[in-house]
Amino acid sequence: MSMVENFLTTRAAAQVLGISVRTAQQWVEKGRLKGWKTRGGHRRISRASVACVLAAHAATEAAAAQAHALPVLIIEDDAALLKLYRMKISRWPFPATIFTAPNGYEGLVMVGEVAPRLLVCDLRLPGVNGFQIVRYLSALERYKDMAIVVVSGLPPQEIAAHGSLPARVELLGKPIDFDRLQEIAGALREPQLRPGK
Repeated sequence: MSMVENFLTTRAAAQVLGISVRTAQQWVEKGRLKGWKTRGGHRRISRASVACVLAAHAATEAAAAQAHALPVLIIEDDAALLKLYRMKISRWPFPATIFTAPNGYEGLVMVGEVAPRLLVCDLRLPGVNGFQIVRYLSALERYKDMAIVVVSGLPPQEIAAHGSLPARVELLGKPIDFDRLQEIAGALREPQLRPGK
């Protein structure tokens, strides 16, 4: 790249950044963009500084999206099923941050660390099983606003034989109804989207 190609006119820089020419001039004056004036009085702006501003803007947008993303914890020991969850959740029309745990013990630790708004839990897990997890968390006041969804292929009579599930826990069978899971997640976001929140 030649020396000339390393720099942009003020108008070209403004177009790349999606701002007015006047704003680009002000950013040069304030030092946000690096540039100088030619002998003829025309500004030239460094391409590198334009790239830096674009990168900073993208990082700010990503951080804002992450801050409003719904934290979802999936406790599941089946790697293929976890991959399916990630694929389906990535297609939701709202952002979600996915955390995973391969067993009940790590799942309980992660609940305390990430404070998920939605917990999706299998019943058959190594170590601490799903029945123990959902009963324990359902009994704690601090997790009263966390939605708990159990996904299991166990027949109802077998679940009943284990003492059933707490009333607040929603049970989804297999194959998983991902549309219903999205509805549950969407309902959790509604209070965040109300004016004044």
